[in-house]
Amino acid sequence: MHDINMSFLYLYTIAVLFLTVSINGIKTDDIRNHLGTRTPYRFKYNKDDSKIKYGNCKEQKIWMLIRHGSRLPSAKDIIGAQTTLQDLKYEVLLQHNSGKGHLTSEQLKKLEHWASDMPVEQEKYLTLEGQDEMILLAERIQKKFPHIVKHKYDNNTFQFRYTATQRTQQSARYFSLGLFDKKNSENVVFEPALKVDTTLRFYKHCERWQKQVKKNPHSYKEQRLYGNSKEMNETLEYVSKYLGLDRLLSLDTVTLMYRICGFETAWHKHAISPWCYAFNNEGIKRLEYFYDLKHYWVDGHGNELTHQPACMLMKHMFHSISNKGRNATFLFAHSGTLLKMLTYLQLYKPESHLRGDTINNKRSWRASNIDCFASNLAFVLFKCKDGEKVLTLHQEKIIKLPMCENELCPVKTLKEYYRNSIQNCNFADMCSVT
Repeated sequence: MHDINMSFLYLYTIAVLFLTVSINGIKTDDIRNHLGTRTPYRFKYNKDDSKIKYGNCKEQKIWMLIRHGSRLPSAKDIIGAQTTLQDLKYEVLLQHNSGKGHLTSEQLKKLEHWASDMPVEQEKYLTLEGQDEMILLAERIQKKFPHIVKHKYDNNTFQFRYTATQRTQQSARYFSLGLFDKKNSENVVFEPALKVDTTLRFYKHCERWQKQVKKNPHSYKEQRLYGNSKEMNETLEYVSKYLGLDRLLSLDTVTLMYRICGFETAWHKHAISPWCYAFNNEGIKRLEYFYDLKHYWVDGHGNELTHQPACMLMKHMFHSISNKGRNATFLFAHSGTLLKMLTYLQLYKPESHLRGDTINNKRSWRASNIDCFASNLAFVLFKCKDGEKVLTLHQEKIIKLPMCENELCPVKTLKEYYRNSIQNCNFADMCSVT
């Protein structure tokens, strides 16, 4: 190993410890726990798949919203990996040959063999890991609720719906494969994807939200502020020095490294991407926060307008768990759908807005936990001796909604709380700019 000063040796040791896996599973400070919306679901799901039951209650129906599984990057990130990171790879190898930088010989070897051969035309396609995530999720849901999620498919009791994208269509397909055997799953009827889907992708078609939130530079003010902060500049310096560079890497390049680190780590069960090597504990958490600020102000509690059209989903849920609905409804959508629905339910709301002056390490709004690949939200209707009640699960874990006294919440309580929102849930009125 090349000569390195004592402070860097200390930081390097910390980084190695940070990347280790404990005997019982993944440590909370493991880099793979902080990859934002690209965090693999295998580190976040509820390992307890035993049947969920309540005395004096019988499960009746399930309504479930599922984000697609692990996918390929966008065309922009694929091109970035094949150009910017490809060039950076050779620069880092050259610097280490000159005795600079702090990658180990094993890390250098893996970086040397790294290549990005993703076809641009397959941008955002579901990966093999994404297929696995869906199959395993379906199997666990079936174990939790065997009376409503049966092994035998029946079009009268199951509803499957997805958006007009390859990743959600394939997610639905592999989820159905996990529920039924191969022969049975061939009979599954999937509802035709809508080009304009105001339920599963309401935000995409909400002109008012697009104009006032998504395309409004003010929505990214806190993220920009953090991108220029002392903390982020320290991270850029650390990463550049760790890789042995004579120049300071730009925020754009380091965030690209972070995104590719996330994607490639999600796809491979037993290895992290070489683009994760230069991130230490503090750095990875700062990059996680940088993206949490964006999601908070664009998809979350930062703007009232963001979650209002999610009433379309809530209306769908209430209809599905009514007597008219099917027993099991599975909807396959996107990060933007799930985050806005969680916001609509008043979940993971911090005491005060997330700001870009310094990192908030105590925040509950953390995409790595609440919106990783294959994230999911489920409402399960129980018929109890004292009336109908709804159980809510997020990431297969039972949660208590803020407006409910208990985990098992009376349907009446929920309907009363959302009465005005549902009654005034007119998409055209909410989303019209004029």
